Amino acid sequence: SGGSCVGGIVELHVPANLLTQLSTHAGGYRRYGAVIADIAAQYAHHDRVSAALDARPEDRFAHAGLARHIQVRDRYCCHPGCRRPASKSQLDHTVDHARGGATTQGNTGPGCTRHHLIFKHQLGWALTQPEPGHFEWTSPLGQVYRTRGEPIIPDLPEPLTSHNTPDQRHHLDSDDGDRAILRLPPPEGEPQPPPAATTEPPNDQPPPF
Repeated sequence: SGGSCVGGIVELHVPANLLTQLSTHAGGYRRYGAVIADIAAQYAHHDRVSAALDARPEDRFAHAGLARHIQVRDRYCCHPGCRRPASKSQLDHTVDHARGGATTQGNTGPGCTRHHLIFKHQLGWALTQPEPGHFEWTSPLGQVYRTRGEPIIPDLPEPLTSHNTPDQRHHLDSDDGDRAILRLPPPEGEPQPPPAATTEPPNDQPPPF
């Protein structure tokens, strides 16, 4: 068509047990069966691939597998509050490579140009990584900020139970105790008008003198 194509990254988030179920019946998904089978075959080597991420710690730059792992793990620039995507940030050594820092999962993180080059190397912010993907920034004034990548699949909220307090907006109603139905509380009745003011009959007697 003559138009330009903008590149992108496609991520598939599939629980391991679901992938196993899909791959068992991959033949029933027609043209998608080959895709499912290929993903399952790659995942079968997950442990070996994970171990290979830190296989070249002396390299100056992260190899493709490690770079992509860091981008998926951390999601954004690791400085607090920064929303620069990791895929568009620089891969920074927490302990600089020139100072002996290794090119591994536990010493690499995404940093945008501003926070990597300016905050860390010019403005005196200190960065540590106590464990892979957990970062601690210390400002020149000594304030510590801790960050970590957003979860790929956020945790589900706690389920509602019959022990909810009465002032909850929604109530749990169950007939058999097994299946709870979420219902709105019964509507409150229309407010009643205040009672009409009563008036005493006029007193025609003159006051005593």
